[in-house]
Amino acid sequence: MEIKKPIKQSLPKQISIQIEKAIKDGIFKVGEKIPSEPELVKSFEVSRNTIREAIQSLIQAGVLESRQGNGTYVLTNDRFEANILTRLSSSKISEVHEVRISLEKEIVKLAALRRTQEDLINIKKALDKKNSIKDNIQENSKADFEFHLCIAKACHNSIFYDLYKSISQYICTSIQERLELTFMEEENISALHTDLYEAIFSQDTKKAQEIINKILEI
Repeated sequence: MEIKKPIKQSLPKQISIQIEKAIKDGIFKVGEKIPSEPELVKSFEVSRNTIREAIQSLIQAGVLESRQGNGTYVLTNDRFEANILTRLSSSKISEVHEVRISLEKEIVKLAALRRTQEDLINIKKALDKKNSIKDNIQENSKADFEFHLCIAKACHNSIFYDLYKSISQYICTSIQERLELTFMEEENISALHTDLYEAIFSQDTKKAQEIINKILEI
């Protein structure tokens, strides 16, 4: 067996990994501005050039975005999400929709089989929050996504969860557009989401998949 010697990582690489971890851990949140260059220099105790190189690598990877005169912002949670979003941006909406359908059907099936009591509590909280928002389409679509994200977490498959979370921008846009077109059907949509929760609660995989199909058809 050929043994490869470990590769010593450069300082900028080490810094970029730590920044990515801070994003993953929620210290730097998606959509928010990261600390300024002087602040990062002080925090990491490295040179300005090292920080610049680390930040630039994350910008090129699609994790961060530099906005002229306004600092650097977090675009995605990690390189994995950045790569997925780059791939999706060059795909047809119909292709994204097909992936979403397949993903959601498998997620609700696994969630019904594997959900814990804690999962049920989190899903119910998200459902109640969604149902409490009636007149704000944007907030409703955001709450809708959080509900489905709780279900994705309940499937206890980290790859499914990361994939679902990675296409959140596309899913949220889809949900918002759908609600704008079918806002008068909100009562029916809310009932279906309640039915989905109850199917997962009862561990009825077949019913859960039937209901998610109805939701996605709308």
